[in-house]
Amino acid sequence: MKEIYKFVAVVAQSKLTLALLVVFCAASFALGQKFKDMNLFAASGGVLTVGGLLSLIRFTTLDKLLLQETMIANSSGLTGPPVSEEEAVAIEAKCRAAARTRISAELRSEIIGLSLTVIGTLIWAYGVYVPLHLFS
Repeated sequence: MKEIYKFVAVVAQSKLTLALLVVFCAASFALGQKFKDMNLFAASGGVLTVGGLLSLIRFTTLDKLLLQETMIANSSGLTGPPVSEEEAVAIEAKCRAAARTRISAELRSEIIGLSLTVIGTLIWAYGVYVPLHLFS
């Protein structure tokens, strides 16, 4: 899964991806004009939305997915006056456990939201192309 996250992170920051999205949108417009059916152009908006969403999550969800162990390790909670070694270990373990729980909950929520947004947008964009007689 980590490889997929890295791939999405690279794609989300690529200038080539932006160029391909613009070309896709322009080609959809040209084909819509040629075949006198602008549904294809309208559907390209869904693809642009997904591209924009991936770009937006680049510094939030993707960073958390790729750097979650580092974020947990940095959550020691030891910022106050010196304490005994036993107290320091207990505080550090408690803070890291809380950080792990918080990051896990945030990731779960963001991944569900992202999944629903992407799936919903794709259905909205291309649902019109599902043949009516497909399931009868």
